[in-house]
Amino acid sequence: MNKERLNERRAKEIVQRELGISLDHSDKNGGVDYRSQDGSIAVEVTRVTDEDVRRGLRALSESDKSPVTGTPLRACWLVFTSQTAPGLKTLKQRVHPLVAQLEQAGLNFFFDQRAQRHLLQGREHANLYHELLQMKVERALASPDSAAREPDHQHRVYVAVGGGGSASGSNEAVALLSEALAATTDNVGKLTASGAPQRHLFVWIDGATPFAIERALSHRPPSWDDDGGNGFGLPTESPTLDPAFTHLWVVHEGSGRGWLWDGEAWRSLEDDRSEPQ
Repeated sequence: MNKERLNERRAKEIVQRELGISLDHSDKNGGVDYRSQDGSIAVEVTRVTDEDVRRGLRALSESDKSPVTGTPLRACWLVFTSQTAPGLKTLKQRVHPLVAQLEQAGLNFFFDQRAQRHLLQGREHANLYHELLQMKVERALASPDSAAREPDHQHRVYVAVGGGGSASGSNEAVALLSEALAATTDNVGKLTASGAPQRHLFVWIDGATPFAIERALSHRPPSWDDDGGNGFGLPTESPTLDPAFTHLWVVHEGSGRGWLWDGEAWRSLEDDRSEPQ
């Protein structure tokens, strides 16, 4: 008999609160996770994650345990690197002084492809770019608003692993999520077999979800888009879903922020028990 898992129970509580219904755990031997008491609603809980990213995050967490020293930064920076980059356990300690050098050179970004051209042409900052490329840094971006934070705020380097860059906004994040869901058949089979008129797929995302998908809901500092002013607010376009899904729930496990697609429109969700990461 399949036991109810913690993340399933948390998803159930969110659905019950938002819809004002009661759900029963029904996955006894591999069926759909939850059903409403009248059988009209079925809910399946899943997760979109990348195990390579998860391993990279475990290595990167070792870097968080050691102090980061060097020249104070003028802004917070978000650094993108591969989950297979060497030396993730000390990455923040090694990348901080290089980011400080970018600031001292009057730069607020780094892109690996542009840096490669600088190296080939022997242009300015080639040595600095070489060091960043050796560390497998793909991009580094200064937060445009972090310099204006409260006086005692300490600017830091935040690292995202996994590659693939970031979506341009919430609609693109939903499109990428739809593609990830289309690559699996298990959820479709369970919800179709439930026979319920309403078939809800509840998707957890987290720090190991491809960053292009999770950025819109993570709101980890430094956050460029808390107000959604740059395209990372509520989606405005319909997801591309298998007919097995009538409703789509997407919630970030760390921030507690999420969206619900009810078949016609999106609305925002928030889990009050979560603390933004």
